[in-house]
Amino acid sequence: MYARIGARIKKARSELCLSQYDLGAMLGLTATAINYYEKGKRKISIEELHRLAKALAKPVAYFLSDPAAAGDIKQPAAEKAEIINDLQDIPVLGMIKAGEASPARQGLIGFLPLPRQKSAALFFALLVKGDSMAGEGIDEGDLVLINRQNHADFNGQIICALINGEESSLKILLREKDKIILRSANPAYPDIVLENEDALTIQGVYAGVFKFPAALPE
Repeated sequence: MYARIGARIKKARSELCLSQYDLGAMLGLTATAINYYEKGKRKISIEELHRLAKALAKPVAYFLSDPAAAGDIKQPAAEKAEIINDLQDIPVLGMIKAGEASPARQGLIGFLPLPRQKSAALFFALLVKGDSMAGEGIDEGDLVLINRQNHADFNGQIICALINGEESSLKILLREKDKIILRSANPAYPDIVLENEDALTIQGVYAGVFKFPAALPE
C-alpha cells in the first residue's frame, strides 16, 4: 500500500516541479524522508498524509483512491489486494453544520477507508454542510476527520461541539476569562458565547479534511 501512496506523492510533487528537498523543506523533513515515502519504505500516518496532501495541493483521497481506475498509474493485482487489506474503514456518523448551530443528523451513513493503524478506532468522520469554517479550508460537502476525545488540547483548536445537549457544530474553541467562545472561520457568522461550562460537550477535535465533490442530502 505504501508503495502506491509513494507513487502518488512522487507524481504530485513532479506536477508542481518540486524537488524532494523542496517538499521536505515545506514539511520540516529531509529529502531522504521524502525519498523513503515515495519508495514506500516509510509508513505514513493519517496526520502525515494530511500534511503531505496540503503541501501538494491534492485531496487526501487522491493518495488513497485506486490509481488503476484512474488510469494514470499501473498496479499489479497482488498490490491491489495488499491495499485493500491494509485499509481500515472509519465510520461516517452523519452530518455536522458549519454554519448556525443546529441539531446534527446522527447515525451511520457510510465509511471512509484510511490506512490501518492502532489509533484508527479513535476516529470518526462527519459530512459538512455550511460555509462557516471556510477560512480553515473546510467547505460544504467535505468530510472532516474527528479524533474522539472530550477535551481540547489547546486554546483555538477546532472542535466538534455539542451545545446545550442538542445543537452540534464545528467551531474554533476559545476560552476568555469566564466565557467560552465558539468562533467560525467566516466573519459572516457571529460568535456563540457560553457562560456555563456545562452547556458545552466536546465530542472530538478536528484532525483533517477530505475533499469530495459529492452532493449533500437536503
